[in-house]
Amino acid sequence: MFKLLTKTLLLNLCFLIITIPAHANYSNGVLYMLFEQSEMAVIEFKKAAEEGHVEAIYSLGYMYENAVGIPKDYAQALIWYNKAAALGDVKSKYILGNMYNRGRGVTIDYAKAVDWYRQAAVAGYAWAQYFLALKLETGQGTSQNEQQAAYWYEHAAEQEHARAQYNLAKMYLEGRAVAKNIKKAYQWAMLAQAYAHSDAKELMAEIADQLSNDDITTIKLNVRTWIRTHR
Repeated sequence: MFKLLTKTLLLNLCFLIITIPAHANYSNGVLYMLFEQSEMAVIEFKKAAEEGHVEAIYSLGYMYENAVGIPKDYAQALIWYNKAAALGDVKSKYILGNMYNRGRGVTIDYAKAVDWYRQAAVAGYAWAQYFLALKLETGQGTSQNEQQAAYWYEHAAEQEHARAQYNLAKMYLEGRAVAKNIKKAYQWAMLAQAYAHSDAKELMAEIADQLSNDDITTIKLNVRTWIRTHR
């Protein structure tokens, strides 16, 4: 038992010795970014990335994509994002979806964009859920499926995603892929307005004509409760 415990402790110590430098380099990179020394941050992130630090690998993808401390290079960004995605990084999967969707460093490929969005959506990333829903609603890069679009809009909307809330409000208003429900439409539109969607106020005005004052008062109370419970 003592020998087993000693062996376990030694293995843990070896693990710490291996991983601490990567965390230290990543932390140094973050500090350099904080003090606007992005060129030095790149150096530290690369050191951490070589040790397999996922956040450092993602950060390098972001820096190459956006020319932060290093010349813009979409091809390099793709390499680093793919490495991070292979290690399970959800943000990288979402961004790879964007790159295929917009043709950044690759030929536009909506099917591949959908595949990456779906991977990130399943992992719970709200922006990926929104874009997957958009693709399913329009049938771009995948078979059109408004029921699935509504499903993913709702998942993103529950994570305070204003665009998803707005689109879901319109689906309830029009009865597309969901049972028509004016009260739900107004509630989602009000939430979208609370989260700063620029067109939500106009949609609320359109829906309000179909509701009583009592309905609107109740929905306002529901929205306040919803926001408190989602913060």
